[in-house]
Amino acid sequence: MKKKLCFVLGGFPVISHPFLYNQIMEVIQGQQYEVQIVIFRFTGEKVHAIYESLNPKVVVFPMATGRKFAERCRLATEAFFSLLFKKPSAITKSLNFFKYDKNALNMNYLVLSKSFVDMDADIVHCHFGPNARMAADLKEIGVIQGALLSSFHGADITVFPKKFGSDYYKRLFQSKGLFTGNSGFIISKMIENGCPQELIEKIPECLNVNQFQYRGKAPKRTIFKILTVGRFVEKKGYEYSLRAAALLKERGVLFEYNIIGEGPLLEQMKMLAVQLGIADCMKFNGALKQDVVVTFYQSAHVFLLPSVTAADGDTEGQGLVLQEAQAIGLPVVATLHNGFPDSIVDGITGYLVPEKDPQALFEKLLFLYNSEELCDEMGAKGRLFVEQNFDSGVVVSKLLDLYKKILVNYE
Repeated sequence: MKKKLCFVLGGFPVISHPFLYNQIMEVIQGQQYEVQIVIFRFTGEKVHAIYESLNPKVVVFPMATGRKFAERCRLATEAFFSLLFKKPSAITKSLNFFKYDKNALNMNYLVLSKSFVDMDADIVHCHFGPNARMAADLKEIGVIQGALLSSFHGADITVFPKKFGSDYYKRLFQSKGLFTGNSGFIISKMIENGCPQELIEKIPECLNVNQFQYRGKAPKRTIFKILTVGRFVEKKGYEYSLRAAALLKERGVLFEYNIIGEGPLLEQMKMLAVQLGIADCMKFNGALKQDVVVTFYQSAHVFLLPSVTAADGDTEGQGLVLQEAQAIGLPVVATLHNGFPDSIVDGITGYLVPEKDPQALFEKLLFLYNSEELCDEMGAKGRLFVEQNFDSGVVVSKLLDLYKKILVNYE
């Protein structure tokens, strides 16, 4: 009989989370586990149609958090009477506000206990620290019985402990379970915040390389095409890529800079492009589905990701778009930022430069502009690098080994 594996994702679907869906789909295709996907809310975001196959696996566990008082009381009353017959001890434990603070006071854990008590999973794999933190508490309350695996990806470990205190994940890290980080940097942050090093495995974010057709030689250069994919938030470092682009224009390079994404800094960056005199070279394309994004990868000559550490500590994790670009055959220029040294072979598949340094970005872009043959060589090596290290088949093989390990440890 197959073991039951439950993924806890929080929101679903999320346009920036194809790496999760690739992983889950690969696990499902392996047919070793009976898979269920627990979410707390539907987002309504539009993702690639290929991920619609996950919908039958999705179940919504309502939370009390964010609801009006009357609705919270209704959900809590239903949970109380349900648990009274199934797991009465969970009622008082879930309302222990001395230990669980807001999640007890707003009856969130009481409401969630009603759903989780019937889940009966052998492995509960939580993506993102806050989801894992709740699962660890619910396991302590007694409504989750399976082994716990918690995966960290970025802001969940770089920002949340700063925002909510260094003990934010204390109970999670003391729970009986295993942990994954997507890069050496993220793992270092996990250890820094109290996660036992011996319980951590490195599991990168993955992609299905078959969805990113390797193009071989780049398109003819009638104009030098630069591409960036990412939300308009501080950590993406768009100010510095725009300033680098302005230096290219000063040098007389004829280029087109496409940026795909939306976010709170979009209008500010459009204004900066005008101020720098490069608005005629810029194309702000908004958020696009992955199949459309792939067409931009195919037509670009270089991929640029100038990420920085934001004022609140927010950083990138692995930067999966770097693997997407390399899978197509694009050379990449990015910053020496957190997990990026795991994502690029510096000098082989692309270049890494210091954060917040438009001059350094400009110099690498100019070098690649003048090195057409080298760009194709880097693209070929980048494709091989991604196939060997980030393809969903390769990564999920490691994950399945980890599932076996955690079941042995738990049993």
